[in-house]
Amino acid sequence: MMRFGKGTVSTLACAAAIVAGGSLALGSTFLKVDIPTLRGMSEAVVRAHVVDVRSSWNDEGSAIFTYVTLEVKGRLSGRTDNELVVRVPGGTVGNFTSVMEGAPEFTVGDDIVAFIARWDDGAPMIAGYAEGVSTVKVDGIGNAVLHGGLANGMPISELTKQLGRSGR
Repeated sequence: MMRFGKGTVSTLACAAAIVAGGSLALGSTFLKVDIPTLRGMSEAVVRAHVVDVRSSWNDEGSAIFTYVTLEVKGRLSGRTDNELVVRVPGGTVGNFTSVMEGAPEFTVGDDIVAFIARWDDGAPMIAGYAEGVSTVKVDGIGNAVLHGGLANGMPISELTKQLGRSGR
């Protein structure tokens, strides 16, 4: 049986914490962007209704993705189909949950504004991850105001003006 002194145990515990912390540091990094930059990353900006949210394993069985069906109600910028299925990293399949920090979350019935881009394979995605999607809430005097994402607190009318100034 091997015995370790208090100093050795503390050293091993510190080394384990450093190694664990180092591996956590290899996770995703998200840079804060502004509306024109996010628009430049996107092919379209849409107002849409979330009609379906489902998760499944990818074909290789190595990752879980959530597929969010959006019924496009309006286009604030760019062109896109009337229905989109955006692919978002993470989700739950059976008893297994995969979480990607910074990935947007959706609920059936949500009214949203989303910046739409494409994965390398051409599948639609949300540009800027959680920064690229906001829910729409109507305030007491009838203004549509965005909640969450980069446009948090901004009326849709102001976002539309900023998108017009950013071109495309």
